[in-house]
Amino acid sequence: MKKVKVNVMAEFVVLFCQNLGVTISPLKLQKLLYYVQAWHIAKFEKEILFDTLPEAWANGPVYRDIYDQYKTTFFKNQNIITMLEEIQLSEQLQLKQNNLDLDANQLELIMTVIDSYAKLSEERLVLMTHSETPWNEARKGLTPIQRCENKLAIDTIYNYFNKKN
Repeated sequence: MKKVKVNVMAEFVVLFCQNLGVTISPLKLQKLLYYVQAWHIAKFEKEILFDTLPEAWANGPVYRDIYDQYKTTFFKNQNIITMLEEIQLSEQLQLKQNNLDLDANQLELIMTVIDSYAKLSEERLVLMTHSETPWNEARKGLTPIQRCENKLAIDTIYNYFNKKN
């Protein structure tokens, strides 16, 4: 099963959301990456998509490298996208998708997950992760605002998301 670097997937997720006309922020990006990874683990028998697992931070699962890369960046979609910009965005998305070099089943899953979750607000995504076992288990014994670098466990993610299937 092919893997990608989490920062390459982050770039793809940003382009995918912009192509959908969905606003994305660093916080929302983290949650979308988490759900892409989680559903990949569930569908492909514990196979991770990126080399790293998220940490259980106070606002939900976070990929530290992505946090560091995007913490001062906010993406604002323009309300009016010209036809030329739309074509360029589609072409960029297609190029990025080709660069992922994943098989058709992986790509289909990734696009389905992003399409499903990207329309939700970042607040909703945070609340969802807070209600789920993988994040709660990784934060067991901590206060809601306590710093945490514990990674979410593959087995817990797999078991939780397979039950949701």
